[in-house]
Amino acid sequence: MPTDEMLTARTLRGDVSAFEELINRYKNSVFNIIYRMTGQYQEAEDVCQEVFITVYQKLHQYDSSKRFGPWVHRIAINTTISALRKKNKVITLNFDETYSQPESENHYDFGDPQLFLERNELKAEIKQAFTSLPEAYPVVLALRYQLDLDNQEIAEALGITKENVEVKMHRARKSMRRAILKNRDEGGKVDGLSGTK
Repeated sequence: MPTDEMLTARTLRGDVSAFEELINRYKNSVFNIIYRMTGQYQEAEDVCQEVFITVYQKLHQYDSSKRFGPWVHRIAINTTISALRKKNKVITLNFDETYSQPESENHYDFGDPQLFLERNELKAEIKQAFTSLPEAYPVVLALRYQLDLDNQEIAEALGITKENVEVKMHRARKSMRRAILKNRDEGGKVDGLSGTK
């Protein structure tokens, strides 16, 4: 099987089928990044097409001594951020599948609706807190927890240092925690529970 680097070289020589193979290899991961950031299926499809057009146009800039995947993912992230900015929209994070694993359904099916409700409440709390974060934080959180990239992979995708990712991740988690606690506190006041500990 040809490597990504071999396919990029063939594409640059005019081999269209080589670029189609690259698209097939990365279309799912690219779409997932975009969908997690936009929360809109149709918009994700549109941006995904734009990403691969950009990849094709910039392929001559790709450094074949580095991994192809992070380079493509960085283009996907930057293209998505640009698309959201144009529409004055913020990055969201789609949690539809976060708790849709079989074990969640099994808990519900076997008579544990409390756990099912708690998980859905937590999902809503996380989503609400996520939308209040500064722009840099949702990106690193999405890459880490939705796409399961490690800090080095995130660094490569964003074009920053691993140390910078670690700092952003630490601050993002703290901001999420503060936002969730704030929302819970405000919810308690609304429900007349502000006096309870």
